[in-house]
Amino acid sequence: MCAEERLALYPLRQSLLPGAEALAIFAQRGTVDWLSRPDRYLIVCEGRGGRIYAANECALTEAQEVIRDVHGALVVLRRPEVHSLRDSDGAWVEPLMFLRLKAPSAYTGLIVEDLERRGVKIEERDLQRHDVVVRAEGWLQDLMGYPQALRKLTNGSATSWIWLLRYATRNAWKAAPDPPVALRSTD
Repeated sequence: MCAEERLALYPLRQSLLPGAEALAIFAQRGTVDWLSRPDRYLIVCEGRGGRIYAANECALTEAQEVIRDVHGALVVLRRPEVHSLRDSDGAWVEPLMFLRLKAPSAYTGLIVEDLERRGVKIEERDLQRHDVVVRAEGWLQDLMGYPQALRKLTNGSATSWIWLLRYATRNAWKAAPDPPVALRSTD
């Protein structure tokens, strides 16, 4: 796997800039192994600055905390960016994420409404005793801030997991027919 393909596994990027006293922080080029967690994020020095490559928003937050713990205010964090690229046909593809969440069933209506507002396709809702498990797909750009919004919406009682499903064009994803939402109940 070439370096560019490996970095495609981290669809969320954030540039790091050194303050005036911190230019030496990024002098060495390459992955900073002792700060990185390859299953979640990479911290890479790029000469005059650096970059966080993160698998999802939670991983980005974790990497930001590591940078702040190690370098404090010496490093400026730029605005996060969602990585898109051109496929072999020249079409722009974006990260399509898989979302799984578990919340008390009393919040099902609010959760579904919020996901629909974000343009997320709900693949399955599974009722488990007093909880609902939702499995869905959505664009990373549309899911930015969702873990925090879900916690706020459910008063901190929900848990979510988001990971990269694949890169796709928005047109191809919208053209695919919506599967019927399966609603299962297990007591």
